[in-house]
Amino acid sequence: MSKSKSAKNKPRTGHPARNPGAGASKFEDQVRGAMLPYMAQLRAYFNQRHAPADTEAGLEGLVTLLTVHARLREKVAVSELDHDALAIQFKDLRSIGDEVAVTCASMLREFVLFLAESGHWSGSVEEFKAVFDLIAAQGGESPVLVPELDEASADARWAKLPMVDTARALLGWVGEGREVQQDGSLLEADVAAAAAAIGLDVRQDAAAGDTPAAWVPEAGTAVATIAQLPKLGAYWDALLRAGLLTKQSDKAVPTPVVSDALNSDSGFSARGVKDLLAEGLYAHMLLSGVGHEHGHMVTQMSAALLGKAGSANPPRTEAAFSVPAPGELEPEQEHLQPLFEQTVPAAETLLRAAESEGLVRIGKHIRVPRVLRAPLERALTRVAEEILG
Repeated sequence: MSKSKSAKNKPRTGHPARNPGAGASKFEDQVRGAMLPYMAQLRAYFNQRHAPADTEAGLEGLVTLLTVHARLREKVAVSELDHDALAIQFKDLRSIGDEVAVTCASMLREFVLFLAESGHWSGSVEEFKAVFDLIAAQGGESPVLVPELDEASADARWAKLPMVDTARALLGWVGEGREVQQDGSLLEADVAAAAAAIGLDVRQDAAAGDTPAAWVPEAGTAVATIAQLPKLGAYWDALLRAGLLTKQSDKAVPTPVVSDALNSDSGFSARGVKDLLAEGLYAHMLLSGVGHEHGHMVTQMSAALLGKAGSANPPRTEAAFSVPAPGELEPEQEHLQPLFEQTVPAAETLLRAAESEGLVRIGKHIRVPRVLRAPLERALTRVAEEILG
């Protein structure tokens, strides 16, 4: 099937996301007005990921998408999206061409992530998850096989994962709120106490240097900042990204409804927030590395292994973690020997850390638990966009 047949055979004017038969939408001015209070913040968010010219084009495309969305809903509400209206919108986009739908999904994905990370999302956790899953599904195919689980089975599987208890412990340490730095990271004076809350025995020392420690460092390890503690950094970032913590002025404070959902053992909201938390952990670990000098090749190898581990054909552990011996590679690949010697052990370190949190199971094969397949798939999409290009 040609992905661009209809787009090529039909001349169009204007942005491809706009229904050409709809004319100038009466909603466009209202959409621009509704976005105005945080447009500068949104532009800065986009500029961190794109060239300025691409940002401006993306913002105009986003206005068009949100205008069409408002027309379908017959109301303007740019701080949250409607799942059913979005499904209709993507059906129309697919009729133009698959590549158009994928491009628009990428724009909307960045926008809803901005809403969540900046605290502007005004819908519920359930609505965010439904909308995000729909957008992620429109972004392209993935090797990850996401099974359907009944509610009772999903609740039971989440309850067995160490990541849930660890996140709850860190959230409990935050209490009613903790002072943070301008970028949202922990104060250096609080690093040791926060680490202790999740079972890490470290001491704060401003002269400790900047070398990252292991995922679970030896007792008494000296650290200067949270950047040297991969596990604490991953959970802190995931709490913020999942909306469990909100930065208010110079403090990080728990978001009441979302925090209650994390501490619940059952229900759609409880599963939804744990799902977002898992996505944040996968993404942070892949993007930031674990206990080594991180590089894109390690990210690529680890992401590929996790993708296969969530597929119907999981990789064999022995093969995945084996470094080719000298002479095993084909002559034209021999120059890659030093690269394998560095990246394979680093990728194993990362996956072993993920195993300790319940994010992957390593036995004869490497497998991702069924309940974690959906957040893994979204995390891999995010990593591909942010790092792998």
